[in-house]
Amino acid sequence: MSDETIKGLEDIWPLQAALNERAGFDTAGLGKALAAAEKAGQLAPGSPEALAAGKAVKNYLDALGSELHELQDCLCWKHWYREAKEGRQYELRDLQNARVEAIDMLFFWVSICQLLGLEPQDVYRLYQAKLGINHRRQDENRTQQEHSGHEHENRNVQ
Repeated sequence: MSDETIKGLEDIWPLQAALNERAGFDTAGLGKALAAAEKAGQLAPGSPEALAAGKAVKNYLDALGSELHELQDCLCWKHWYREAKEGRQYELRDLQNARVEAIDMLFFWVSICQLLGLEPQDVYRLYQAKLGINHRRQDENRTQQEHSGHEHENRNVQ
């Protein structure tokens, strides 16, 4: 990468798309094809776009999960080790590596967003809508058991 300055998601999106293309994956192109098929009413179960996107999302989810585990390994989380016995379970022991693992997760998260046909402005809009729902859920003091009865709220997030 050159001396480009990154100021927001709008700057990250094309850089991630280019990195993915360099590795042989056109996440942005596949996501745009998926969104176009959906808009045209041609995104049926088993369609080539849905299958290709699903396979790619699964691969990126696996990679994201791996990064989550690497971040977890920056903690002293195993209850049977000395750290836990000394009251230091969950101590963050490698802050710098934890930061880098969080950024690695961002790489895969952006890739997944691209595969789903999301652009930065979509992320901002959906985040804002979902934030309102999450605040309401907390304000209503819901239990975990009650949660499944309210999952329909996500379908209305636009």
